Amino acid sequence: MRNTMIITAALAALGTAALAQDMDADGDGLVTWDELSAAMPDVTEETFTLADTNVDGSLDADEYQAAVDAGLIPAATE
Repeated sequence: MRNTMIITAALAALGTAALAQDMDADGDGLVTWDELSAAMPDVTEETFTLADTNVDGSLDADEYQAAVDAGLIPAATE
């Protein structure tokens, strides 16, 4: 049971990380406001700013995942 929960959590995290990479148009490992808004037009710039916790103007994988977990950014759907 515990292994199933761990595997499920790992697969969910990989799915979200993959979406972030898909949004990363320039391949630098970060998602900018322009990249995010192109992929998710319903997300506001204010929400992006809240998710950008290190205030560098882009979301790294950890910031992106935290924003999804907090419900700021919708989860990926394939």
